[in-house]
Amino acid sequence: MPLRESVPEQLFPVLAWLDAEPDADPVADLAALRAHLTALPASISSSLEGRECVGQLAARALDACDRFKPRLLDIALPLPRQLNAASVELVAAMLDLAAFFLCLAPSTGERRVLARREDPSGYVSHGLRLVREAFVVSAMGGAVVPPGLWSRAHQLYADGVRDVQPEGAQNVAVLDFKRLLALAALQPESLTARELVWSNDYLEAAADAAVISGTPLQPTASAFWIDPCEDAGPVAMVRENPPAVAGVVYFSAHGISRRAAAHVDWLKARMADAETEGECRGTELLTPDAEGLPVGLTPAEALSLLERMRDRWASPPNRGQPRRSQQYTIQVCAGLRLIWEASRRGADSSGIVEWTVQNESPGGYAVMAVAGVTGTLTAGMPVALRRDAGQPWSICLVRWIRSDQPDRAELGLQLIAQSCTPVTVGFRGGDVRMTVPALILPPKAALRPNQAILAPAGTYTSRAFSLVHDGERVYVAQARVLSLDMQTANVELFQYEIDPYPG
Repeated sequence: MPLRESVPEQLFPVLAWLDAEPDADPVADLAALRAHLTALPASISSSLEGRECVGQLAARALDACDRFKPRLLDIALPLPRQLNAASVELVAAMLDLAAFFLCLAPSTGERRVLARREDPSGYVSHGLRLVREAFVVSAMGGAVVPPGLWSRAHQLYADGVRDVQPEGAQNVAVLDFKRLLALAALQPESLTARELVWSNDYLEAAADAAVISGTPLQPTASAFWIDPCEDAGPVAMVRENPPAVAGVVYFSAHGISRRAAAHVDWLKARMADAETEGECRGTELLTPDAEGLPVGLTPAEALSLLERMRDRWASPPNRGQPRRSQQYTIQVCAGLRLIWEASRRGADSSGIVEWTVQNESPGGYAVMAVAGVTGTLTAGMPVALRRDAGQPWSICLVRWIRSDQPDRAELGLQLIAQSCTPVTVGFRGGDVRMTVPALILPPKAALRPNQAILAPAGTYTSRAFSLVHDGERVYVAQARVLSLDMQTANVELFQYEIDPYPG
C-alpha cells in the first residue's frame, strides 16, 4: 500500500512490513504480525488509510492461517507443545484483529458519508472471516472455543444487519455468520482436522441454504437458538429451550442438510458405478470438478463425512441417557492395532495406559488423561476400556476430543461392544496377499442383530471376504457383508454372516 501524507507516522513500520514478502515460516510471520498489531494507534479508525492498514493486516493473518493449517491436518492429538503454542497464538491474533474491525465499523451517520468511497460491510465480512478461521484452527487443535470468540461474532453480525446497510451488503454479513453457525452445529470436536477443513470449504458454497430468523423456525428438531448477549454458540432446540429474553436469534441448517443429502446420493451412485466397472474409486482423492465438492478426501471419506453432516444438520443429537459422575481409574488401549494386539492370547501390556473416568452412561463414557498422554488420539478412532486385566475389553469409538494442553486430553466415548475377538480379514477383489487386523463384535440389542466386524477404514471393498481367527485352533471361514453400519476417518463397522455357499 503506498504511503500517503495523511498516514500517521506510527503506521510507517507496519506498512513497510506489509509491503515486504511474508516470512516463509507462518509462525514467524505471525509473531511479527502480533507485534505490529500491538503497536497500532488507538485512533487508527479515524482515517481511510488506517482502516486500509487493518484490512491488509487481516489479509496477512489469513494468509498465515492458510499456510499454518496444513501442519495440523495429519497431526493426531494432543498437539506437540510448540505446535500447540503456535496454534494458540494464531487464534489470539485473529480474534484481536476481529476486535479491531468492531471498532472500524462506522456508525449509521458515517455509513452514508463513507458509502461513496468504501464498503462498510467489508469490515463485518473481514471480521467474521477472522472469527471463523480462529474457530477452525482452535477446533483443529482440539481446544475449546476461546473466550470472547462468540461475543465478537454476535457483535459483528449485529453490525452487519443494521438498518441502513444495502441489501447486497447485508447478505454478505448474514452468509458469513451462517457459515460459522453451521460449522459449530456440526460438533467440530467430533471431526478430524482434515474433516474440519473439508467441512469449512463445503460451507463456502452451501451456507446460503441455511436460515437465520428473529422468530422460531420449523422443523424444531433441526433448529438452534443463539443468545447474542452471551459468549456462547448455537444451542439445539431439542436439547434446551431458548431463554425468555429479547433478541434471541434462531438458526436452521435444514436446507444445507438437504444439499448434503443430494451429494450423498450422487457419491453413492458414483461409487457403485466404479465398483461395477472394477475401479477402486473409494481410495482416490476427489477431483476438483466432482459435483462442486471440495478436494482433500477420498470419495469414501467424503461420503462418510457428508452422511454425518446431513444427520447433524437435520436432526442434532439429543442426550437421551442420564450421565453419572464418577472418579475411578480405568485401563485404556487406543487404536485398532493396539486393541487387536492387547486382545490376543499372551499379549504384553506395553500399549495399555491408565486414565480417569469422569462420567458414564449406558451409552458411553467421558474419560481424561491428566498424567501425560502416550500415543496419539483422533476423533472416530476406536478405544478399548476395562477396569482390570481380569475383565474383557469394552470397545468404544471416540465421539469427541478436547485437548487444551499438550499433556492433557478429554474424550467422549460411544460404547459399541462389551467384548471383542481379534481376527484378520481379507476382501475379495483387493490384494489377495493383504489381510488386515480386525475385531469381531457380538450382536448388540436394539443396535445390530448380527455379529459385526470393526476394521480399518477402506477395508470393505466387496461383499465377500475371508476371516481368520488364530485361537486355540486356527479357524478360517468365508463370509459376506450384510450392511455397512458406520464409517469414520479411522474405521468402518459392518455386520456380516458366514457364507454357507462360498464361491
